Amino acid sequence: MQPEQQTSVKDKEAIEHVRRLKGFYQHLITYLVVIAGLFIANLILSPDYLWSLWAALGWGIGIASHALRTFKPFTFFGSEWEKKQVEKRMKKKP
Repeated sequence: MQPEQQTSVKDKEAIEHVRRLKGFYQHLITYLVVIAGLFIANLILSPDYLWSLWAALGWGIGIASHALRTFKPFTFFGSEWEKKQVEKRMKKKP
């Protein structure tokens, strides 16, 4: 790969990462605003049962999933793993 093409690929990856971050933060802000509204409505309309917890929990799982896809704290079989496996195989060849 030529240096110009490599820089272009890195630029595209950086732009895509920023877009994923933006999408996640928009999702998180929407979650916080809506869930806060639901809790307020819940406390006003039926304070004896906190049904809004169920909405917060369900949507919270979606937020956690979005965070895992965005920040990728666990990459079991990601590109780095593939690279290490290829290097390991290349060293074994006579």
